[in-house]
Amino acid sequence: MKRITEGFKNKFALCLAAVLGFGCASITMAENDIKVYVNGNKVDCEAILKDDKTYIPLRAVSEAMGAEVSWDSERNAAYVSFSEDESTPKLIKDVSESVVAIVGNYKSEYMSSDARKYNERTAHGAGVIIKSGGIILTNAHVVNEIENITVILQDGSSYAGNVQYMDVLSDLAVVKINKLGLKPITMGKKEDITVGKTVVAIGTPISLTLRNSATRGMISGSGVDVGSYYRLIQTDAAINPGNSGGPLINTKGELLGINSSKYASVSIEGMAFAIPVDTVEYVLSQFEKYGCVKRPTLEFELEESWEARIGLPTSKGLTVKNSKSTSLHNNDVITKVNGIEVHSIIDWNEAIKNTYDGGSLTVEYVSGSEIKTIAM
Repeated sequence: MKRITEGFKNKFALCLAAVLGFGCASITMAENDIKVYVNGNKVDCEAILKDDKTYIPLRAVSEAMGAEVSWDSERNAAYVSFSEDESTPKLIKDVSESVVAIVGNYKSEYMSSDARKYNERTAHGAGVIIKSGGIILTNAHVVNEIENITVILQDGSSYAGNVQYMDVLSDLAVVKINKLGLKPITMGKKEDITVGKTVVAIGTPISLTLRNSATRGMISGSGVDVGSYYRLIQTDAAINPGNSGGPLINTKGELLGINSSKYASVSIEGMAFAIPVDTVEYVLSQFEKYGCVKRPTLEFELEESWEARIGLPTSKGLTVKNSKSTSLHNNDVITKVNGIEVHSIIDWNEAIKNTYDGGSLTVEYVSGSEIKTIAM
């Protein structure tokens, strides 16, 4: 990477001196106080604070983002060259510090006949560090089927792991290892899950020799329903066996989802799914509060309309079946729960996720020709 010439440095110094010469009361030298982070990584540079705005050298931020900075003294111009070829490797390197491989032995009840025949008992997946004290997030299906769990960090060191929490319905679990000083991944936002945005998947596909390998793609769909308990992210980033539990990140290095599954077929390509960050944060908060995910116990079953079953938009509600409730009866149609309209089973699950606190549910339903509301 080219270096900035002394002329550029001097010009920056003169500009800094000029700023300091005006309105000194509103400017604070704060190189010892202001901490600057780029994509979650601390940048060592001098900074000034003026009118609630932080000013730092162009080179410090640009190079931290993988750009090349150069100075043309003849044109008196600074050039910042930024490309994915330069930024993506740095992004993957930085985030990989927060990605682990998880390996163990299949429990006998989960071993296939072929695995028993050839004594192939080893299984593996991936995970992400969410707390520096050795707290790791992964898929429930990664650790639910194995014992003697071992977690392998980026540097190759390995530690025994114990499952702290597990929720099969959301397919998320938390594993603890006895290791301090780890680098947690940075959480993204639900609002950043937008179709067309570039994403990178990191994990351990196929074999442990491919530990922390990466694939790049885009978000193909958000809030999709493919028979899962909650809505998922669809991506065309390649996800294969062993990627499960690893992160799906954006170009800022932030976690947008936990890679969970893919469709595999001769006629299907580039269709994989991840658990979105809002579901991740919800499940983690439930684990911390209750040690499990609290869901209401229902005295009835719910049936979707045929439109909802095949994925068509519909305004129809959910029909009550096999009811043992004294309030809701067979063929009553639920239209809202806790004020949220529901037209499919996944709508119901998402509404419970977003509103249920362990108390009662407020259900609006149609019984015959009457619209009724009850607390359950």
